[in-house]
Amino acid sequence: MMNRLYDREAVERLRAFWAGSSLGRPALGITFTDPQVSPDPWPGEILEEKERDLLPDWHAWSARNAVRQQRRCAEAMPGFHVAWGSFLVTLAVLAGGDYEYHDSAWILPIPDLYTHPLPSFDPGHPTALELTACYRRVIAEVGNQGFVTPPLMMDGLSTLALFRGTEQLCLDMLDCPEVVHQWSAALTSMYIDIYEYYYQLIRDGRSLCFFGPMAEGRSEGVQCDFAVSLSPEMYAEFVYPDLRRVTDYFDHSLYHLDGTCQLRFLDQLRAMPKLNGIQWNPETTAGSPLLWVDAFREIRQRGFSLMIWATCEEAVALTRALGPDGLFLQLTGIRSEAEAEIAITAISAAC
Repeated sequence: MMNRLYDREAVERLRAFWAGSSLGRPALGITFTDPQVSPDPWPGEILEEKERDLLPDWHAWSARNAVRQQRRCAEAMPGFHVAWGSFLVTLAVLAGGDYEYHDSAWILPIPDLYTHPLPSFDPGHPTALELTACYRRVIAEVGNQGFVTPPLMMDGLSTLALFRGTEQLCLDMLDCPEVVHQWSAALTSMYIDIYEYYYQLIRDGRSLCFFGPMAEGRSEGVQCDFAVSLSPEMYAEFVYPDLRRVTDYFDHSLYHLDGTCQLRFLDQLRAMPKLNGIQWNPETTAGSPLLWVDAFREIRQRGFSLMIWATCEEAVALTRALGPDGLFLQLTGIRSEAEAEIAITAISAAC
């Protein structure tokens, strides 16, 4: 299988997707684990999740196995994350918080948060130094077989909601809105500074958008999970300003639409000039993406590109319904290169 880093057709298809166009079929993300390649066993003692979160040896081992086992077809590119804290805690920990595991990592509340100084990013923070060591090991391990992407982070307002508690933050917005704005702005500045610091450390010029399409430059699936608690008016006041700062910073971005109720914010999202599109991430009860074709048409009519996770059969139907332009389909259930080729052929024929 060819080195995806140098597949010019794949790169051009991704460029077309980010521009809201296509080269005749949707851009496709197809990844699977090669069943014929066994992972290298972890050589050390068995560790709890938090014990290994910032252990460079663990991340080097994980990257080594990912390089050996993961296969990518179509427009899936070999980008690698330093995975720790369920991809949720980087901003919170560097802002002075902590977390624990209950199936996933959960950020612990800080009841007296507003008595603390506003946070800012310090590259010399002990966790930042540990994370930097992990990045250096993964970069060395991956070498020229792929690229390493900056930390995936929760947004500032959602982080604040976990520090304060969702219900309490809603009350804060009524009782002390200026304090909420100050903390959200400070955490957003940290978000941008953290990303930029590790982007410069990596110095590769490519990144992944929340396990989705590769982009040249800085990219991410921007989000505000806390927004499910807000009206459009509250979204405009408390989410839009900092989210606009983040989308203005990135070269490419998709809004990680976490829950179908966030469709009510499409007009405000469209007012962000550098936001490229929507990453569909519905609640588990939303069912097949084929149930949401009308919503997808509405998203595309606003000029947004659109990323959707789908089976091969769903991808064929979505392509017929929506056309190929501005569409990135992350295929699920693919187990081999032969299945990938069948899927690519079927989706291409649906255009």
